[in-house]
Amino acid sequence: MIEIRGRTIERVLIVDDDEEARDAYEYTIEDMKLSPQKVTGPLAGIEGFVAGIQSNEAVLCDFHLKKRAYAEWNGDQLVAACIKADIPSILCTAITEPPIRLDLLRHIPGLLRTETLDPSKIRQAWEKCLLEIDGVFEVARKSWRTLVRIVDLDQDHRCIYAVLPAWDVHRRVKIDMDNIPPDILALAKPDRRFHAQVNTGATDHRELFFDEWEAN
Repeated sequence: MIEIRGRTIERVLIVDDDEEARDAYEYTIEDMKLSPQKVTGPLAGIEGFVAGIQSNEAVLCDFHLKKRAYAEWNGDQLVAACIKADIPSILCTAITEPPIRLDLLRHIPGLLRTETLDPSKIRQAWEKCLLEIDGVFEVARKSWRTLVRIVDLDQDHRCIYAVLPAWDVHRRVKIDMDNIPPDILALAKPDRRFHAQVNTGATDHRELFFDEWEAN
């Protein structure tokens, strides 16, 4: 058992479609003197899964979950849903730039690379989760209502390029069309302006998230 920011964690749900990976995570969790619960698939809906998590449990989840018919959704969806439900949850991945939905990235404070996974990093990631659950954000993670100006649309690669004057007036940011609400995307064209919740304190474009889009 460990205690972080007044929250007691006793058991950890290990969510991964790879049995060997679940076994590897199990040893790390045991090193933390916590009880690992390896979750076998197939998994049903996210809402039901989240509703079944107890107050003394936390989650360690891989990004890719759709292989081997383990789940119909990926780990970014599950972790974001857990954070919204005030459950400390970490997203793990071996991918350098995982294709996390930018609206979901807002709700994923704990993102770790699998090759650097150790008890201290896991604890730090859970603490970051609980800080954000309590409304305490690092500068790079705090969102603000931000002007987003469309510069170009690339239909071949299914993305748009936008400028965020509050972040960098000269730099174009790539946003996949799949990450934009359909009603906003239908209005998108060069020089069209929108507003969205964006973490303009991020120093790297890969850390930027976009949520709660508004048509002006």
